[in-house]
Amino acid sequence: MTRDNQRLASVLTLAGIAPIWLLLGARLWLGMPALVLAPWALGYGAVIASFVCGVHWGQFMSQSETMPVNLLVTSNVGALLAWGFLGLGQVWVSGAAIGLALLLAGLLALDAIMLRRGVIEPWFWRLRWQASAGLGLGLVAWGMLA
Repeated sequence: MTRDNQRLASVLTLAGIAPIWLLLGARLWLGMPALVLAPWALGYGAVIASFVCGVHWGQFMSQSETMPVNLLVTSNVGALLAWGFLGLGQVWVSGAAIGLALLLAGLLALDAIMLRRGVIEPWFWRLRWQASAGLGLGLVAWGMLA
């Protein structure tokens, strides 16, 4: 990937953290009710977790011979967990938010394995770490506020 495309990927990925924090800001500073905002926050967390699962699926499809784990399985399980946590959020927002944050951490752990095995590049690992930390911390904050 060219440096320009790496920069573009970085900007877009880090901008992708903004919605969870904007929703937190609306909750804390504008006083909007959690009942209104929590489904948006959980939905966004589930979408991003599923997106990462899709990235993993694509990585496996293009590099299955060098892949240290079967990402076809883990990406499907991850997407189903994201969906399950979204449903859980209908009755337990805190549990769903923390669950989504843990799912993101688990997906990042898979990326760490792939980094050690040379399947992904260091710049991509740093980007995934930053994005997962930003979104995961935002979800943990939602879990504490709900």
